[in-house]
Amino acid sequence: MIKNVVILFILFLHSDIVRTSEQIPKREIRAVWLTSNYALDWPKTPYKTVKDVYKQKEELSNILNYLKKANFNMIFFQTRFGGNVIYNSKIEQVSPVIKDVHCKKIYDPLKFAIKECHRLGLECHAWLVTYNLGLAKNKLNMYRLLVNKKNKLKLKIYNNCGVIYLDPGEPSSSKYIISIVKEIVEKYDVDGIHMDYIRYPEHADKFQDNATYMCYSRGKDKNTWRKDNINHFVSELYDVVKKKKYWVQVSSAVIGAYTRIEHISKKYLIACEVYQDPEQWMRTGKHDFIVPMMYYSNDLFFQFIKDWKTRTHGRFVVPGLGVYRIDGGKNNLSPLTITEQILYSRKNNMSGNVFFRTNYLVNNTNGIMDKISNNFYTRPALLPPLVWLKKVCPASPTNLSLTVIDGFILLSWDSVNSFGKEDVFYNVYQLKNEKEGIDDARNLISTRVIDHAIFIPIDSLNISGCYYAVTSYDRYHNESKMSKLVNFHM
Repeated sequence: MIKNVVILFILFLHSDIVRTSEQIPKREIRAVWLTSNYALDWPKTPYKTVKDVYKQKEELSNILNYLKKANFNMIFFQTRFGGNVIYNSKIEQVSPVIKDVHCKKIYDPLKFAIKECHRLGLECHAWLVTYNLGLAKNKLNMYRLLVNKKNKLKLKIYNNCGVIYLDPGEPSSSKYIISIVKEIVEKYDVDGIHMDYIRYPEHADKFQDNATYMCYSRGKDKNTWRKDNINHFVSELYDVVKKKKYWVQVSSAVIGAYTRIEHISKKYLIACEVYQDPEQWMRTGKHDFIVPMMYYSNDLFFQFIKDWKTRTHGRFVVPGLGVYRIDGGKNNLSPLTITEQILYSRKNNMSGNVFFRTNYLVNNTNGIMDKISNNFYTRPALLPPLVWLKKVCPASPTNLSLTVIDGFILLSWDSVNSFGKEDVFYNVYQLKNEKEGIDDARNLISTRVIDHAIFIPIDSLNISGCYYAVTSYDRYHNESKMSKLVNFHM
């Protein structure tokens, strides 16, 4: 029996959108960083009473629905920051931004976000800030009591700003972060773990870890030791996640420039200066994809894309774009710069783009969302397949049928058996004739449908005589061959 039949809302397409849609890839990552830190993107309603829970849920649902209608397909949902989390954890305290002490039984923000994302056909990746615990200020005593005392962690105060850091050289730091990742992967149906600040701080020469170095370096020079600390943590993290749930993707937000480009004279931070080696992670198979934070323009974007293109090692590089810089501030970017960067990412076969931050898209700051959705994301897109994890495609759906009911087309089909605990989803296509196939992105109308039926409104887009087909789709983004076609007649 069908529990939750999906209704597909198809938007009217203007002529200029149709022209640009011809260039749209069928598969690419279209993601956002959804920030809960300081409630920058969500929630706008702070928790004070149980009633505020429903307002927070409504706010998040509205954001996710908006992104789905704009044909995004992946959410990096900020789950840990500043030593706090936004789920019911046995390890760390719940963030004061989402204070749910009195209603844990009815509200778990991470669980709710995952459920909403999956209902809409979006992937939900838990985004965790790794070593950086934020500014000390008046919270230092709290961190020492709740983190240091309970878990015997050695915290470091970095520079005059008083930023609290876990020491990457301390084995207890890695063990602690791994325990949080395990808790999330075991407890929640996340599609990925996305790490941030998986590195030493900028101006790392000022980071006071001499005692740690003397204790654990075993004769290595300090630079090599620091780099190895990060690499060893990444390797352990990847193996732990894959052991728990092999389909859960592991990714990280990394420094936007891997190395120095000879003819660029401007100052910029590079990955090795903070002992981060994402090429090593991909080369050794310890990351599924990376997201370089490429929030600049001109040579500080285009030249670095060319460099990253040589370092993929068969994994995905997904440039992160700084839409937060289009708000007219001192170092602002124009919406045209962002659209040029999307085009350049596609031209150089990057695997998509991620946007920082969600609020600038939802608010359509300087018309940026209009430009993205009307010219680049005019159709849904599948995610690129994780072929290094699994290459076998699921079986095709069978017994596809079409029924017209009260102004809707009801498509239904037999569910495809899953492999173990790995879920199977479905993609829906509308074809003009029997000769068309499913390779053309313009024919894709719905992705990652969780049920084996869907309602499609009958409107000017449903041409009498068109055909519908369905494919199955697994958690590794492998797609089956299409089902048999069904014909629609008014």
